[in-house]
Amino acid sequence: MVKRNFGTIVGTCEICNINMWDSTDGKPAIWPCNIENCPYESPLSQHSHHGKREFSSTGSGLGQIDF
Repeated sequence: MVKRNFGTIVGTCEICNINMWDSTDGKPAIWPCNIENCPYESPLSQHSHHGKREFSSTGSGLGQIDF
């Protein structure tokens, strides 16, 4: 995986020690950190990745091809 360049580190978060970058106006570039009381992340968006589904509920479209 190619390492992404977010510019220069301008500080670290006092809660989770994640880097803050000049290209993101002094905020972290990678989300979510999911640490309670994060000053940059709303409580509603924490653990939002748990609700995402990886697969279709109807199955694969490839299974519907009639040979």
